[in-house]
Amino acid sequence: MDQRRVANVLAALLVISGIFFITQQSLQSGKKEYPVKFYTYGEGLEKAKAENRPVLVYIHSDTCYVCRAFLEDLSKYSDLREAMNRFIIVKVDFNSERLLAMKFGATGTPEFHILYPNGTVMEIDGKKVVYIGYAGTPDDQNARKKLIAFFDFAFEHFNRQMVMS
Repeated sequence: MDQRRVANVLAALLVISGIFFITQQSLQSGKKEYPVKFYTYGEGLEKAKAENRPVLVYIHSDTCYVCRAFLEDLSKYSDLREAMNRFIIVKVDFNSERLLAMKFGATGTPEFHILYPNGTVMEIDGKKVVYIGYAGTPDDQNARKKLIAFFDFAFEHFNRQMVMS
């Protein structure tokens, strides 16, 4: 009888330890450090106005494997970080900030929308400047280069608009 009680106590301790470990991992993942500064929508617009810089709205989901591939590449590749850091980067969670994501017409994740510092969506010839998708796996050089080219294009357009105004 004593062996059975000891086994039950050990089993309960294992379950409790597992729950504690999973809870700690969840809390840690929510505090993950990224190699670029992400802002909330309100904070990002304030900073963009103050610094007269364009805004990059990154719409993501924690459950999106393509978003995870993008974030992994963001951690690995300085060319991607440098291209993004020319913008004030706003991170919008597609699930928990659904109304905000819908404001931009988001249909999935990841999506990258460009705004002027005043919050107006950047358009060229009546079409929103937006990039949808990325790559299914990390280290896809072609996907990374295409996204960087999009950022370059949007930033150059912003600079031309600032010169003209």
